[in-house]
Amino acid sequence: MQIIMCTEEHKDRLTEIWMMSVRRTLSDLDPGSVEFYARLFHEEIVERLELYAMQSRFGGELTGFIAMNGSKVELLVVHPHYQGQGIAGMLLDHVSQRGELAVDVGDQTPEVYDFYQSVGFVEAGRSEAGAFGRPGATVHLMRPELNAHSDVS
Repeated sequence: MQIIMCTEEHKDRLTEIWMMSVRRTLSDLDPGSVEFYARLFHEEIVERLELYAMQSRFGGELTGFIAMNGSKVELLVVHPHYQGQGIAGMLLDHVSQRGELAVDVGDQTPEVYDFYQSVGFVEAGRSEAGAFGRPGATVHLMRPELNAHSDVS
């Protein structure tokens, strides 16, 4: 597998992966809300952020992606068929060259919170309002800069 920077040609596959994730994670959304988030995904994620994707060795299929706004992880999604294979961790390691990373997660998704803790993120604060009017609080997580080299003489 290799990590690539996404371009216009990847837009449809990114949308497909994202939609599968939304349907699994936010199963309570009505069709109008899904349309709202799809428009938001294109306008705020695909069109404005740096996107990196994991590409499989066989056939070059995109298996997951990360959307970055500076050092903030705005979105990290892995296709359901490829989850549990370390793809999300590899994408996070790829962008960790930026130094300290930040991400916001909803407290309504404990599995997402647990994942980020498992890869070195720690809670840095909370906001009582959920993102985009969703119920619950937003948890702000940080991952300290990972030192690639030790200073041992």
